[in-house]
This record gives sequence, C-alpha cells and structure tokens, in this order.
Amino acid sequence: MDNGELSETKVDNQQVAELQSEEWNRLSPISIVYFAVSSIFAFANTLFYLIPVLALNFNKIKEQPLIVVAVALTVLLVFFVMGVMNYWFYRFRVGANRIEIKQGVFKKSHIDLPFERIQNVKLSQPLYYRFNDYSCIELDTAGSAKQEAKIVALKTHLAEQFRLQILETANEVHADEGGAGEVIDKASNEVILNRRSMRDLVIHGLTNNRIWIFLGALAPFYNAISDVLAQFFESIGFDAEAYFSIETQAWWELGLHVLSVAMLIMLVVVLLSVVGAILMFYKYTLSKTSDRYIRRSGLLTKHEVSMKLSRIQIMVQAQDWLDLILGRVNLSFEQNTSGAANANKSGEHMANKLLVPSVTVDESLALMQDAMPTQKLGEQTFKPISKRYILRSFLFIALPAAALVFIAMFQKEPMTASVSAAFVLGFITALSVIRWKRWGYSYDNEYFYLRKGFLGVNYYCFPMHKVQQVQFKQNIFIRQYRLATFKVVLASGAKFVPYMPAKEVQSITNRILSQLVVDKRSWM
Repeated sequence: MDNGELSETKVDNQQVAELQSEEWNRLSPISIVYFAVSSIFAFANTLFYLIPVLALNFNKIKEQPLIVVAVALTVLLVFFVMGVMNYWFYRFRVGANRIEIKQGVFKKSHIDLPFERIQNVKLSQPLYYRFNDYSCIELDTAGSAKQEAKIVALKTHLAEQFRLQILETANEVHADEGGAGEVIDKASNEVILNRRSMRDLVIHGLTNNRIWIFLGALAPFYNAISDVLAQFFESIGFDAEAYFSIETQAWWELGLHVLSVAMLIMLVVVLLSVVGAILMFYKYTLSKTSDRYIRRSGLLTKHEVSMKLSRIQIMVQAQDWLDLILGRVNLSFEQNTSGAANANKSGEHMANKLLVPSVTVDESLALMQDAMPTQKLGEQTFKPISKRYILRSFLFIALPAAALVFIAMFQKEPMTASVSAAFVLGFITALSVIRWKRWGYSYDNEYFYLRKGFLGVNYYCFPMHKVQQVQFKQNIFIRQYRLATFKVVLASGAKFVPYMPAKEVQSITNRILSQLVVDKRSWM
C-alpha cells in the first residue's frame, strides 16, 4: 500500500471516528433527493389501487390536460417539500456498539439498534447518487421490521469503511458473549465465488418471466390502449379490422395472423423481462469473506447485500419448467423473515434472501457445499408421499369442479356437458398426479431435504438444529390410514410434507427434538 492509499485510509478512519461520537449527525443535503424519490414510489404503490378509478375516468381526464399538468406539478412540489422536511428532521448517531436514528415529520420515531442484532448490512447506490458518489446503508435486524435502520446518504468510500466497522464491532460483541462470531478482517479478504455473465442474465430473464403481473395491472386500460393503437394503425394506412376479418380471408390465413401477433406480443414481453433481469443483476458477483457472503449487482441502482453464513436457515434450488429444459437453477440462501413486510418493497432484494440467478446445477451444488459442507442434497434418493394425496384431490377438487360444469351446461347441451365435465375431471386429476410426483423427502443425521413443485421443481435443504418448532398433524381423513403431515418452523418460515407415514413423522420428530437437546449451536 503506497503513501496515498495510507493517507486516504487514515482520512476514512478519522471520518468514521467522527461519526462514532455522542453528537447527533445530519445527513448530506443530497438526501433530499432520496426522500423525495421514496415518497414518489410510495405514492405510486398507492396509485396502483386507484387504477380502476382512473380507468373509468380516463376519457374525462384526457379532456383536461392543463388540470392534469397542474396537479402533476403540485404533486411533485409536495414531494420536494416532504423531502426537505424529512431531511431536516433526520438525525443519527453511532456509539461504541449501537446506532440511533431519529426521523419522521408527522410521525416521529427513535430507533435504538444494538450492533449484535444486525443481521444484514446492505449498501445501495441509486442512479441519482452516482454523480456525487453517495450510497445508502441499510441495517436489517433479526427482530421486528420496525427495528430496521437506514442511513440514506453517506459518501461511498465512507459507507464501505463504516460497514466494516459495524460488522467488526457486532462480531466482537458476539465473541465477548461467548458466541461463534468471527472478527472480520479490515482488509475484507474477499473471494469471488460466482459471477453472472450477460448471457446468464438473458437466460434468467427468459426463464423467470414476471412481466405478466405488469400486463395484468394494465387490464383496466386495455380499451384506451386499443383505441390509441387503432388510431396509430389508421394513421399509417393499416386496416386492422380487415387483417383479422374472417369474411375476407381463409380460416388458415386468419390463424396465421393471430399467431403472428401473439408471437410478437410474446417477444415484447420476453424482451421486457430480460431488460428487468439485466437492470437488477448487472455485473452480479457473489463473494465470501471469513464468515459471510456478499452479493453485488445492479445497473441503475447498485446493491450490496451481506449475509452471515451462520444465519442461513435454508437453501433452496428453484427451477421453473424452462429452467429444467435449459439445466439452470435459481439458488437462494434464506435467513430470518422478520421485517419481510418492508423487504418486499424491494422485490428480489428482500432482506431475508440472497439469490444467485440462473446458475448451472453443478454450480448450485458447489455453492451449497460451500455454505453447508456436510449436506448431501445431490446424493439424495427422495421418498414419495402416499398416493392418497391424489385421491384427496380427486374427491375434493376434481369431482366438485366437474359436477359444477356438468350442472351448468346440462340443460342446453347434455352431450357437451358430459364431455366438458369429463375433461375437467381428467385435467384436474392429471395435475394432481403431476403434483404428487414432485413431492418427496429425505433426511440424514444432520439435514432434512424436501422436494416439491408442479411444472417446475424446488429442492429445500435445512439443518435440523435450525428448527424452532416441529409439528405432527393428523385429521380424520388420514388418521385411519396411519398417515400424517410433517411440519417444521424455521426462522425463514414454515415447511411441510403431507401424507407421510405416521411412524416416520414420529421418528423424524423425535430425531429433531433429540438433536436440539444435544446440539447447542445457535440458529443465528
């Protein structure tokens, strides 16, 4: 390290030391932009529920453009004022082993967060922070969502140094208390475990297409959109009605036209999904320090998520049907779900999940082996659940649905009613069989393995010593067949396996409870 780097490090340490005092610190004025943009996004989430009202009054709104512009400018001014007020009332201070934050304009809050409760330390850099090189620090806890803390504007190099000191102090506290914490090297000796290329991100966009949710939200505006498209086609001399008319062309020509339009729409949808994947996971890297994983990604907004290895509750391999064809896996490491209500706002950047998108099966198994070296998911032979699972679906879902279809259509078309009811019965039963085939479970002395899915398949692996609650469930329909539902509750959520042999559920339950008595390792 040369003299310039030493000098810069000393300056960073001095700036961090200045933050760690009894004095309350104010954010940089650039945070006004952050607060204003956050208010806009919060308003957009609320506006989502007003879409039906806006759709019904869309024509009236179009007739008053000046009022629309005036309202929009007023709303933006309100957001700016709210940003200034949030900045003015925001204070924070950092002590030796805790951080305090005072914030709020109309509803005041005072967060007092001990470092030992910090579960994740995340850095994010929105696009509007790039120009001045600022970042946000988010401190996620293992407790309530209300205990989440965020410093929304620090210089990036200072935020990095501050992150290391927070984690270092937190681990030292755990060590003093006899915990398994390991002090982080200040040099942060990271090892890159995985990178995602542009090709991988394109595959992720293809196989994890979520744009249909957005298209569904646009449903109230479809009439208005179709009117706009009709006017556009008319302006370029394209007759859409003639193009889709059955009277002016053969049925096969009409079919080709419909198919071509459907493929064009699918192409647009897929392209949007691919763009979303690139925006979210651009320059994705997964690295590892002595005791934690660090994920960095993002094109417009850069994100850095840190997760301690000891706090991983469960590992999940998720494959949609297209993932199965392409041999890809979405691997996620999940931890405590407390605070998920807030985390959900950031989509896949959820505080309780670290996602590795569209890796190969071998890469996924290697990463799982790194996280939990003694697990053997790749070697498991899964046991099936009872076939009475299919019978239950047949009796309580397929038969009632088929009966409703038959009754609804019988008076007008008895033959059509019979055929339709038979089709519904067979279709739902077939789906039940596919679902039953996906269910499977296995376990060894230390881990429990679960497989389930439908068109795709998910594999779950969790250590038994992480289990916080285990349940044996029976109802009157399965008790006589000596079957039961096995359910476990982890800090990351509950998992269950239905229609298992009751004796095996009792055996696994006793094994887990015995291990919890003997094994004193913390789930944190």
